[in-house]
Amino acid sequence: MRENKILITGGCGFIGAKVIAQLVDEPFELFVIDNLSSGKRSAIPENRVTLKICDIRSEEAVQFVKQVVPDYVIHLAAQIDVQTSLVQQQTDADINIMGTLNMIRACQELPRFKKFVFASSAAVYGNNADLPLTEESVTIPTSPYGVSKLVGEQYLALNHSMANFPYCALRFANVYGDKLGIGKDVISNFSRLLKTKQAPAIYGNGEQTRDFIYVDDIANALIFSLHVTQNGVYNISTNEQTSINDVLHIMNDILSSNIAPEQRSARLGDIQDSRLSNEKFVTTTCWKPKHSLRTGLECFMKLNKRKEQVLVK
Repeated sequence: MRENKILITGGCGFIGAKVIAQLVDEPFELFVIDNLSSGKRSAIPENRVTLKICDIRSEEAVQFVKQVVPDYVIHLAAQIDVQTSLVQQQTDADINIMGTLNMIRACQELPRFKKFVFASSAAVYGNNADLPLTEESVTIPTSPYGVSKLVGEQYLALNHSMANFPYCALRFANVYGDKLGIGKDVISNFSRLLKTKQAPAIYGNGEQTRDFIYVDDIANALIFSLHVTQNGVYNISTNEQTSINDVLHIMNDILSSNIAPEQRSARLGDIQDSRLSNEKFVTTTCWKPKHSLRTGLECFMKLNKRKEQVLVK
């Protein structure tokens, strides 16, 4: 029997490498498209994965998809930084909208195509204060990044209605974990500074909240999503919210430190509070996150410490 083929864009990146790690022993043929702008070739086992180094916006990427003829595409490749999107709006739109459209085009006429899984974001909700946010909540993005992810969802919904294109869009809460490079998210920044006894920056009063989810749980949800039969959007979250101040407190506690933050002015584009209901996806798939914030942070910081010890040796 022919093995199902899964193609992952951005597969050498932070989340993609975790998805591959969870799939590598399963009976799938695995393919990756990555331009290695932030991902690392060493993050994936190339004896088990076929890697194509190219940009998702290119015709080369389209031809590779048509050559592979995947059953599933997990589309992770993106410009993912909110602050970058504010100053490079055209680049953000080009990668996140035109790149996504290019991958949709590549899959439209594939035989036996089963699912296009799109990595979206809680950023589509913006400063919607009606928490917890459900998939039916009003989308009012406050950054170009949030806009570009919402437009990607809308193009998928449109192609589904016009041509029955099979998809699901996963709106990720705030993902944290062992980044391949220098992570720009709050938890990566806190970890990097706390380890060197430096004061981490907190923008605003620190009482803004986020729904933090560990990367291994995100990777697991992506795999569960391959079997979702109902097209549409799904929140992927812990359904819990934690203030930035409390995150710093937990990380200080894990490290047995007591480093106070450096207070800075609130940043443009940052939302105040976020908490996503995961009920729809949990009910549909029986998926559940395995890590609390505390246990996820412990795993993340333990991995960081292990990497440092290897570098020292």
